[in-house]
Amino acid sequence: MKSLFQKNRRAVFLPALLLLFASCQSTKFVDDRSQIMADGLEINASDDAFRLYDADFSKAEDGDGGKFLFMRLYLPEYDNKASSVNILKKLITCVDPNPEEASHSSIGFSLDDDFYGLTLYSTSDLKRESCVNPKTNLYMKLCNPYMSTQTTLAIKVTDQEFDAVKKLIEKDFAEQKVKYWPSKNLTVGVDSLKRKKLPRAQSRLGGRDLKKGYIASDKKEKHFVCSTYLAYVFQVCIKRVDDYFKARNIAYDTIAPTDLFYIPGFKVLFTSTWIDYNIAAQEFVRSEPQFAKYITD
Repeated sequence: MKSLFQKNRRAVFLPALLLLFASCQSTKFVDDRSQIMADGLEINASDDAFRLYDADFSKAEDGDGGKFLFMRLYLPEYDNKASSVNILKKLITCVDPNPEEASHSSIGFSLDDDFYGLTLYSTSDLKRESCVNPKTNLYMKLCNPYMSTQTTLAIKVTDQEFDAVKKLIEKDFAEQKVKYWPSKNLTVGVDSLKRKKLPRAQSRLGGRDLKKGYIASDKKEKHFVCSTYLAYVFQVCIKRVDDYFKARNIAYDTIAPTDLFYIPGFKVLFTSTWIDYNIAAQEFVRSEPQFAKYITD
């Protein structure tokens, strides 16, 4: 496995960024709930994180025709506070122009704990992600699943758009030609900092025309960070997203994780700690039975 420093040699960085992306080892944690789980006892979702949202799904969205795509936005809590990924998280949240908090994003085709996200820490950058079993992912195992939180969103798309997204993700996952490129965080960060200085009406996604504007979908690059990759996928496969980006002069390669909250059509479903993801998903389905087909019993 290539080290993080070795991967960064492919890009040109300012000296200060070399420290930011230096490789660090995660420390282990012990939690009383681990023994509770081992004993097979019921765990209730954490009161301080668990929340269901009133997504206000219309009858048109609930009815036949079309499918829901799902997105998870993460606020990870790292065991090693000095790790490079924790420093990166702090920088992302520091320059973030939005009131929400997130530093990573992923996409899924159901509410099962099986999403795809673009991260570092292995030669395969596009990986499958499980909140409940983070050790299966070299990036996510650096995080404490009892303290890290996630927010799940959904967007209704046509059957054709759903199939196009799924085909593109599965193709990129199989080929592994799409790469996480750390220097792209600088592009996103500079753009976010510029917007953060503006009034809220202008700072949110699409609030103003930025100097670097809309990028046609046929100009795909191979290098992304997690949020710019999802923004690209949505632009390529979902017409209303492409129309919105074009009309508002939005460049997919400047989109931060919390900007994804503001892509038209996405609605927030629920928030939970990582370890409670399945509980939260099941509770959401009980409150919104039309989503039962998107979760495995």
